[in-house]
Amino acid sequence: MRFAGRESWQVSHGTNVAVNTALFLRDTLALSVDTVPELPGLSPSVPVFVPPGVDRAAISEEWLGWWADIIDFARAEVPRERQEVPVDGESTSLRTRPAIRAAVLALRERTATYDRGRGLRAAPGSLPVGEVVRGVEAALGRPVRPFRLVITEVAVQGVVWEQMTPTHVIASDDFLADPARSARALQTAVENLA
Repeated sequence: MRFAGRESWQVSHGTNVAVNTALFLRDTLALSVDTVPELPGLSPSVPVFVPPGVDRAAISEEWLGWWADIIDFARAEVPRERQEVPVDGESTSLRTRPAIRAAVLALRERTATYDRGRGLRAAPGSLPVGEVVRGVEAALGRPVRPFRLVITEVAVQGVVWEQMTPTHVIASDDFLADPARSARALQTAVENLA
């Protein structure tokens, strides 16, 4: 995760292990579940694989609550080392969702392999954070108010920029790879917080 700013503001962007794991499970188990925001399939796509003993119907029943926990984790103000990760087999989130817990544990190695392979191909986008904030400050004629913005980067097909809350955005790799588009979207988000 990259950080930029000074004491008055902070913009962080990068991938999130919990979000990546949830999307991998959704796609590899071919689940028909909702994600808020609606997110297309992973890029690159993954083959369908259902390990023995994994109950897809039960996972679908547990999904929405787990996904909500994951999105809360992705945007949290609490530093990661003090926060429970909702894909850890011993987390409260998974202890209360046995079907998802079984799938996370059964697919742990496949998930890690996918993440490692994707990491070799993924070129991190370069958001012009400082430049955008300075531009907003110049337009306002004053420094921006203190804010924190988290941009969770997802490896899904197509262009996605979804403002989940005023301080949390989910964006696809393809969206962030387009400097003009991502700078405009970032500017709008900063203006709304400034």
